[in-house]
Amino acid sequence: MKPQSSLNALAHPQPSPLLPMAPNQSNSFVNSILANWIDGILMLTEDGQCVESNSLARSICDRIAQDYPCINQLPEEIWKTCQVLIESRKDFPNHLIIAESELKLKQSHDHIRIRVRWFQLSHQADPHILVILEDQGYSNHNLAVTETIRYDLSPREADVWTLHRLGYTYQEIAAELHIALNTVKKHMKNTYAKQHLVSMLKESYPATLAS
Repeated sequence: MKPQSSLNALAHPQPSPLLPMAPNQSNSFVNSILANWIDGILMLTEDGQCVESNSLARSICDRIAQDYPCINQLPEEIWKTCQVLIESRKDFPNHLIIAESELKLKQSHDHIRIRVRWFQLSHQADPHILVILEDQGYSNHNLAVTETIRYDLSPREADVWTLHRLGYTYQEIAAELHIALNTVKKHMKNTYAKQHLVSMLKESYPATLAS
């Protein structure tokens, strides 16, 4: 699906195309942090102009665009979350509000967590909208790698467990790995058994020290 240039459903100003970080000498430190941040970062003005974005944010937006409509490259669901933040300031002017939403992408099985909040670049400047895009699939993949080591999973158990962490059903795991459904169930059963064993050893360790 190609990004749409306009959507009549939105009454607020349309966001501008996503821009890479400008080589501003005074903001080089901030730009360096944002460019290397583990999450996608967008910086928007209140009227929807994109003034900064890191490469991960642009990549995530491209993936979202495969399943959801966009306005000038910015997914509509992200802008809707920004609108919640903008409207909330009228109702709660003295409170720090963080608007959140989640998207499940059909084609990639990814889960994207969207968090938006006000961000003051300087005392003189108007506040900007900071959009943080967390690729929960990436986080879950890292968790699966850690658990593979912790539970001493076999390579095939690790493959099955990683897809399970990414939200695949047993049937989808079987299709992805070209194995039987019963094989998936067997690997999952073995993994849960190893988890239980590690948990039992962890609980018994303090008692062993006490004795």
